[in-house]
Amino acid sequence: MTELTEEFASHFEGRYEYPPDDHEVITVPLGDKDEVRRRLEAADVSDDLVDLYSRVESVSLPDLGSGYFIHSAGEMLDGMRDGQPTRVIGAVEDSITVFGSDGGGGLFALNAAQDKVYRLSGGALVGSVYEVDTSGLEIVSDGLSAFLNLLREELRQSVQGG
Repeated sequence: MTELTEEFASHFEGRYEYPPDDHEVITVPLGDKDEVRRRLEAADVSDDLVDLYSRVESVSLPDLGSGYFIHSAGEMLDGMRDGQPTRVIGAVEDSITVFGSDGGGGLFALNAAQDKVYRLSGGALVGSVYEVDTSGLEIVSDGLSAFLNLLREELRQSVQGG
């Protein structure tokens, strides 16, 4: 994804006639991987997110579609403690971990079973609960791996001019 991101950014201005924002995939330095893993496991973060954050610090793709952002592990942990929802009710009832957002105000959240990534928008945050009806909840993918594959494929199509 790093190579696709660099290629996407390098051709962006020629295609769209304005300069791109900063696009980057920041990886975790090799010496920090074990510490990141320990911090996340101590916070009872799901295995899929532990695996992601032990490799990737953050992703910023502001000009891809409406924008995609995978927050840093620190931002995700801060959100779990205060500020981001940890449950969704209404359209579904599920425990969630918010790990990203889009450029339109939507949140990306992995459910507790790790088999769905939701895009949440237009709901109400009441404490740590996100109340949303069916129009504000979209199942984006069947798990985190499928979500990352979706991002990579959208990036690949954009690089190829599709």
